[in-house]
Amino acid sequence: MDRKEFAREQKWLDRVYKEIDEQLAEQEAQVREFYAEMREIRRSLSEEHRISSAGDKRLMDAAQRIVELRHGAVEFGIQHRLLRQLRALERNPYFGRIDFREEGAPSSEAIYVGVRSLLDRATGWPLVYDWRAPISSMFYDYGLGEAQYTGPGGTYRGEITLKRQYGIKHRQLQYMFDNELTIDDEILREALGRNATAKMRTIVNTIQREQNQAIRNDQDARLLVEGAAGSGKTSVALHRVAYMLYKYRESLEPENILVFSPNKIFSDYISQVLPDLGEENVPQLTYREFAESFFDWQWDVETHVAYLEELLSQDEDERQRRLERCSFKSSPAFQRVLDALIQLVTGEAAAFSDIYMGKKLLMSAAEQERLFGESYAYLPVQKRLLKIRQRILHVLRPLKKRRLRAVLNAIQQEAAFEGETWLAKAREAVRRVRRELEPLLTRLNSQYKVDSITWYRRLWQDPGLWERVAGELKAPSGAGESLRTLDEGCIAFEDVVPLMYLKGELEGYPLRRGILHVVVDEVQDYAPLQLRVLTSTFPAARYTLVGDVYQSLHPYVWGSSADQLEELFAGLDLRTVRLNKSYRSTQEIFRFCSALLGGSGAETVLRTGRKPQVYQTAPGKQVELIAGRIKAHLENGYEMIAVITKTAQECHRIYGALRELDLEVEPTLLVKESGEFQKGVLVLPVFLAKGLEFDAVIIADASSQCYGAGHDKRLLYVACSRALHDLDLVCPGELSPFLRSLPADLKCNSKCNG
Repeated sequence: MDRKEFAREQKWLDRVYKEIDEQLAEQEAQVREFYAEMREIRRSLSEEHRISSAGDKRLMDAAQRIVELRHGAVEFGIQHRLLRQLRALERNPYFGRIDFREEGAPSSEAIYVGVRSLLDRATGWPLVYDWRAPISSMFYDYGLGEAQYTGPGGTYRGEITLKRQYGIKHRQLQYMFDNELTIDDEILREALGRNATAKMRTIVNTIQREQNQAIRNDQDARLLVEGAAGSGKTSVALHRVAYMLYKYRESLEPENILVFSPNKIFSDYISQVLPDLGEENVPQLTYREFAESFFDWQWDVETHVAYLEELLSQDEDERQRRLERCSFKSSPAFQRVLDALIQLVTGEAAAFSDIYMGKKLLMSAAEQERLFGESYAYLPVQKRLLKIRQRILHVLRPLKKRRLRAVLNAIQQEAAFEGETWLAKAREAVRRVRRELEPLLTRLNSQYKVDSITWYRRLWQDPGLWERVAGELKAPSGAGESLRTLDEGCIAFEDVVPLMYLKGELEGYPLRRGILHVVVDEVQDYAPLQLRVLTSTFPAARYTLVGDVYQSLHPYVWGSSADQLEELFAGLDLRTVRLNKSYRSTQEIFRFCSALLGGSGAETVLRTGRKPQVYQTAPGKQVELIAGRIKAHLENGYEMIAVITKTAQECHRIYGALRELDLEVEPTLLVKESGEFQKGVLVLPVFLAKGLEFDAVIIADASSQCYGAGHDKRLLYVACSRALHDLDLVCPGELSPFLRSLPADLKCNSKCNG
């Protein structure tokens, strides 16, 4: 690139910064003004308006000031958000440019692409285009030559005559170069080669073509993004949220979107991506939180993390039995059993009889059947019964009043009540009528009620009921053992989704029609029935599901032998996008992890590094070796180092031993799903590491005793694939069979005596 062109680009950058500075100064002044105004309103409310002793006029004045304060707070939020966006532009105004000549135009237009738009206030013309703008899509989808984009006025065709990328730091142009590709490998390698930070990075300046197509897909109501570890699935999902909020900003607000995260650590990890893209306050929750709200917070729900910790800590026989129970209760076969149970309950609920008050017919069985099967057929069973019960009570009400008057008249004639007050006689009349009606009211309260948990208990406790709804299908031995937790007010992990489904179908789903887009991360840990519950609860929503079948920690998926997630979720009418390139790990770590699976079909960006290191040592020297590897990684300048164990119990042991050694950085123990993701040395179990990434990963125990069972291969793969630059596997004992079977050229083996 010649110096004159470089100077011209720096001059344009200076022009952009001049506009940013002017807008920043104006915006900061406006925010200060709003802040001062709100402080004045608050001061006047506290000092001038003594509410407790105020007259009507003063109260009206105070009410007006409160309204002003509320309006000011809303406006202050808007202005403060604009200020944050301008400050983000100040950090890095743009990262790319295309010159596009539209068909019929005499010349090309230079289109600078950044995280947010910047308008020239004098002309109203864009100096920088938001990456989500329709015209910006060409930056990701096309090289030089013919190109097109679809905007509000239709499809615009033309030619890209220049494509350029920039590196900007401290308001100075560091480098720029022209290329035909979407993202030049040099920029991509530079971005991927950085240390991991405490929060997940945005990928807006390195979005690849296949990722861009997934992000901007707004035709498909249910999109499944499937890809290998490190392929950017989560980033794509979050960028898709930002894109939707930008494109449909007139009708879509952050509160209309819901992101399901596997745990609070992961939520914290991804929390900075959307604010960096200009979108904030998008709600996030875990499936456990959703489930507990589903049950009106009346039950505790065992988390996936707690379930896995118990599972991985059990002996092989106990583990296998619970795996079978959980896998069965997540299967389509068991859903068919539940559907048969729902039909049976519906049939029994429809077995009505005439309802009398004394000799007076309140509602015939035929009328109840008509209401149940016709008028209220659109409702779930429980709500139909409640409607019928309400109608019966409506008919009963005037008859009850008439009966009260008659009984009261009779009491007034009784000698026993002579001299009593009218109130005493009325109380006696109420008591007598209540006793008369007690059998009827008890019947209405019991017969016209369906309790899902009671029926679920019966399913496992009554062999006759099981045979009626399951036929010849046999449940795994001990399948009802988890019901013991219900007596303690807790729902076991394997029973959560079946009970939610049963409750939703029989009693009604807690519909949330205001949610218009749902993102489900780590969807490989969901059973099909879980997604059925979600789609029934959020019927108006579009869905973005992201995951990787090879990283599943769900027993049903383990036992399904499915190679692709769309096989598991075939009934959801999904459009699938596959991301086949991994951007996280070096080529050496990627090849090692891929070989663990027996080949994943994915590719990797050509970024090289050190081969994974396997250290065999005596059990008593394990922690000392781990500490040595931590020190070596700290000397390399790594900011994020993870010591990954199989269980939380092992985390506590390793963490305690590491704290007694002289480490440069105090390690952080992360064993609860509500923990906070932060920089430094983390000691955490594999099931909390899933979805995260680290500069260096140390597998604390890669022995056959720790990773020897068939399902352990997935766990080991998940743990190893967290590493960006360095991967160490410490083996205090016999090496895991999954490592022994790997080709020798994929790893370096070392025997350590201390």
